[in-house]
Amino acid sequence: GLFPLCVHKAGFWECFTDPFAGYWLFLPRLLAWPVSLFPWEHWALASNLLGALITGAVAAVTALVLRRAGLTVFVAVAAGLLPALAPIVGLESINALGSVYMPLLFLCTVLVAFPQYRGSGVGTALLLLVTAMTIPSAVVLLPLILIVAIRAGVRWRVAGLWLVALAIGLALQAWVSLGAATPRSTAFTVETVRAWADAVPVAILTYWPGITIGEYSLFTNFTLSPWPFTGWLVVAVLGLWGAWALVAGRGRVFGAGVLVVAGLALGLIPAAIGSSNNRYFVVPLLVWGVAALVLLDPVIRRSRPWVVAVVTAVVLVIWWPAFPASEFRAVPQPPWTSETQRIEARCAAEPDAVERPLFSHFWPPNWGDGLDEPTHPSLPCTVVWRWID
Repeated sequence: GLFPLCVHKAGFWECFTDPFAGYWLFLPRLLAWPVSLFPWEHWALASNLLGALITGAVAAVTALVLRRAGLTVFVAVAAGLLPALAPIVGLESINALGSVYMPLLFLCTVLVAFPQYRGSGVGTALLLLVTAMTIPSAVVLLPLILIVAIRAGVRWRVAGLWLVALAIGLALQAWVSLGAATPRSTAFTVETVRAWADAVPVAILTYWPGITIGEYSLFTNFTLSPWPFTGWLVVAVLGLWGAWALVAGRGRVFGAGVLVVAGLALGLIPAAIGSSNNRYFVVPLLVWGVAALVLLDPVIRRSRPWVVAVVTAVVLVIWWPAFPASEFRAVPQPPWTSETQRIEARCAAEPDAVERPLFSHFWPPNWGDGLDEPTHPSLPCTVVWRWID
């Protein structure tokens, strides 16, 4: 709701080009305009519907790409459903327009890893352009496109188009970001990298909801602790296998290697310059999930349908506790309609007042202190009555 609010306060173009959190969120800024056209008490519904449509489109294109790359219908459909069903997406990323860069990065990585999909040159280039203007970590795809062009036989004309589109998007991203009133603070240190490595196995274990790794006291008189380098071992295994697949792998193994290496890089960049957060592991887990499905494709082909059905049922049962969106994502605090009613009542009593709406989940923190205009929750009542009337 903060971006549609900005549109009403300052106009679409000023808000569209305003950096947020130190960089340009192109697509969330663009989507704020159609949301802003709805009555403001319906902004939450409109945002969730748009988020659901984007997730559905990503699922459909992912399934189509993998199917045309020669993978089974089961693998293609299962991979397409991961952005909606993977346990980690329900924590806070599902349907969140501000986090739409996640499905964008996921789909771009799949398209680059499996370029056998004919006719995807221009479409992939446009998607890469939009993604780069939405999230700077799309820079990870630059070297991967070069590797794919060399090893997967993609025509250089197509690869060049992808590289140019990505470069233009990153250049525009940098141009807008350099004008940020509050630049994004970065702290790439040994500690942040170590925290990321330690969090990798913890994140992977979200594929079995409830299981985690760490010190625990299951038995009354004994405490068990994991090996302190467990995270580094997992990262090393993923990195070495991914590097081998890029150099020596062919077909689906090469594509899985692209996904694994991309997942490592896409998780490392944001986590290493800030702090480990569940949001930074969504895209890595999704592309690693697709890689696992791709590698299992030959096994699935040889398996009897009832075996695949039983294994699928077991996975769905394991994931069942994580199917509902988390309380953080699903419970409105405060309820948006109550918040709009509160502000309208205040403005009716004090027409010259300035309010600050709170969006779920009690966001922005500190009532917006630390944010810059025009993307700030400060809301003059004169603006409220203008769009209500």
